[in-house]
Amino acid sequence: MSTKHNPTPNPTEAALLSERLRSVFRAADRPTRRKLVPILPPEEIEFAGMRMYVDPRDNFTDRMIWRDGHPPEVKSLMALTEVVEGRNAFVLDIGANSGAYTIPLAFAAGPDSRVIAFEPNPTMIGRLGHNVRLNNLGTVVRIEGCALGSEDGEAMLNFRERNFGQASLMPIKAGQDGATLVPVRPLLDFIHGAENYDVSVLKIDVEGAEVAALGPLLDAAGWLPDVMLVETAHADEWDVDLVAQIKGLGFEATLQAEQNTLFVRKDAA
Repeated sequence: MSTKHNPTPNPTEAALLSERLRSVFRAADRPTRRKLVPILPPEEIEFAGMRMYVDPRDNFTDRMIWRDGHPPEVKSLMALTEVVEGRNAFVLDIGANSGAYTIPLAFAAGPDSRVIAFEPNPTMIGRLGHNVRLNNLGTVVRIEGCALGSEDGEAMLNFRERNFGQASLMPIKAGQDGATLVPVRPLLDFIHGAENYDVSVLKIDVEGAEVAALGPLLDAAGWLPDVMLVETAHADEWDVDLVAQIKGLGFEATLQAEQNTLFVRKDAA
């Protein structure tokens, strides 16, 4: 009696299959892409000398990296990369996801830099840590598995279906796929020693919860970063005009791209 055996594809065959699926996904209309998402293969993607493990099945950012071969917010990312390149930088990446900003910024910055990556989603913490290890950035990147707010505590992190990158402390109106309690810490707890670096950068993308995360730092009007990249796509949902507050603290908006606004402190330019 013979037994059928289905051998595992070798790396070359797997790469070819993945590339064919990528081509089909790129060419497909939106309904077809939605049907394909559950079968897209997790994969390690290389770009600009870096490596990132992505899972396109459960995260939009990972899906775009898998599809295009690089992180999706290219203009915003390049603007921050130019700020930190070769300099000993202090970076706060609030809403780090799988590392689409954390990895390139840590990779570009000087060897004595510190990148603090805040990510409360348990699944994404693991993926982010894996990507830090893949790029030997463990001496530069520190992962904080928490959300940010006005005081120590905990909050409910709500998950959006098929997109862990849109997990939010804010209510999700449609397509919610569960929730979990996560720790919350104030951002002010993490800025000690920031003034000892050549340049400081803050990037924040927390799906509408920017006021709770960033507000206490702005209200304190003490230490402020040289450059801030703020996702302003949810500005109409904020109960505080953070853009006006940031400008009032001496920042100028120098770039609007990919739902983000880049603010540069005038006395740091």
